[in-house]
Amino acid sequence: MMVKDSVEIMEQGACSGMAAVPIHYYDVDRLQEKTIESCQGDLTVICNVLADYADLLDEFLNDEKEREWLGFCAVMQYERMRDRCRKITAGLQEKTGYDRDAAIEKCRRKAGRKPKADTGIGEDALVLSARRRAQQKTEQQPAAEQSKTE
Repeated sequence: MMVKDSVEIMEQGACSGMAAVPIHYYDVDRLQEKTIESCQGDLTVICNVLADYADLLDEFLNDEKEREWLGFCAVMQYERMRDRCRKITAGLQEKTGYDRDAAIEKCRRKAGRKPKADTGIGEDALVLSARRRAQQKTEQQPAAEQSKTE
């Protein structure tokens, strides 16, 4: 369910924007500061993926059979990974001003609305054309079957 929410957030354009955002970090191996560029939408995707992964780990760890199968040390590693993902997610949300819970709630509210009459506006012409052809085919099939029986 949680992964589906993240995908719906992306589909509704809550993560759009291609303006480059510089990300500064210190490369410990090379002992130098580096900068990479990304966009806010990518940072939002990263935030959602880490939150989904933490939720999946939590779900996995709540299964007693899985915990028993993993053993104590592995369970601790999974818990550390889950907690680390949540910490990174919280930091990204704070630094980018993104509120994942609010975005999920907004998507759920939109999903509950009835589709508008003009749902085709803004869609790709190819998609609309394919829908019309499919609808025409389904309308023609009953007519063709009816003429065969007469």
